[in-house]
Amino acid sequence: MILRRLAHRIRHQDWMAIGIELLIVILGVFIAFQVTDWGDERANRSAEKRHLEEIREDLREDVRALEMVHKAALMRISSIDYILGEVPGVTRPSRLSMPTGETFEIPAGTPVTAADRNLLLSRANLVRITMGNRTGFEALIGAGGMRTIRDRQITRQLQVYYAQFDDMMGTQTMLRQIRTEGVALGYPLGLSAFGEMDADKLIGVVRASATYSAYLRTTREWSAIHLATADQQKERALKLLADIDAYLGHGQRSGKEAVRQ
Repeated sequence: MILRRLAHRIRHQDWMAIGIELLIVILGVFIAFQVTDWGDERANRSAEKRHLEEIREDLREDVRALEMVHKAALMRISSIDYILGEVPGVTRPSRLSMPTGETFEIPAGTPVTAADRNLLLSRANLVRITMGNRTGFEALIGAGGMRTIRDRQITRQLQVYYAQFDDMMGTQTMLRQIRTEGVALGYPLGLSAFGEMDADKLIGVVRASATYSAYLRTTREWSAIHLATADQQKERALKLLADIDAYLGHGQRSGKEAVRQ
């Protein structure tokens, strides 16, 4: 219809009408593009919010899991310290120095009570790990990647967070491998992985076995590394939670407050 009118105007050299008709066409196209862009932007922002809310839930679960890892590591270290404290000639340094120059503190851990004494071996062999929750992050990547998130700081934090989780999983794999080998060392000594055993009898077995004593010392050292990496990952999760909350307009809550809710 518009083209027919334009042809008619041109034949009659009605240039003002032609200009008006062209302007209407141009404005119509421009408005159509704008409406499409606005619709796409709304869809993108809705997708961004959905992905960040899913990641936020994953992070909250990660914090809870990492807190359990922290408690288990402290319990493991304190139990081993209790055993090795009764073994003459065995040192228990409070700091671990790596060939790379890194150092890790080895905390005292949770005190061993009288009720815990028969559970020392079980506590020493308990290795709690977490693989992390990646449902939201994987959905984000599958839906088009980091371009969905406008905040470059948050995208960078996400990349670092999940890369560091992969590194921590390597530490966990090593620790569990050592535990598996240590449990096997205990079989000839009459030790089971999680069985109850009189503390004095257990200490007597460890005193008589330099190999098993070395296993406990190695577990203690790797537990310190595991504890440090888990605590660092928890701090990253809390920081990321706080930044996502602020970005989504949930207020200036700290990451710890976000986890509790």
